[in-house]
Amino acid sequence: MTEKELNMYGCSKDDLDDAIEHSAHPLMGGNYMLAMSILSDAQECIAIDRGDQARQFINRAKYVIRKGYKDAQND
Repeated sequence: MTEKELNMYGCSKDDLDDAIEHSAHPLMGGNYMLAMSILSDAQECIAIDRGDQARQFINRAKYVIRKGYKDAQND
């Protein structure tokens, strides 16, 4: 994990790619459900005044959405 990834996402891109891969399993809901779940985590952080962590969750959700869009374009 790079320092940039840690600052931007709070985890590595590999961790996010693993979560995306797991979201494709049956009953998991796919990329969009994963993104909505991450955004819910961001809302909770905002509610308890953890703005920087909320920012990281929002960046994670944007990464998931972007990856889903790119994958759809390649199909």
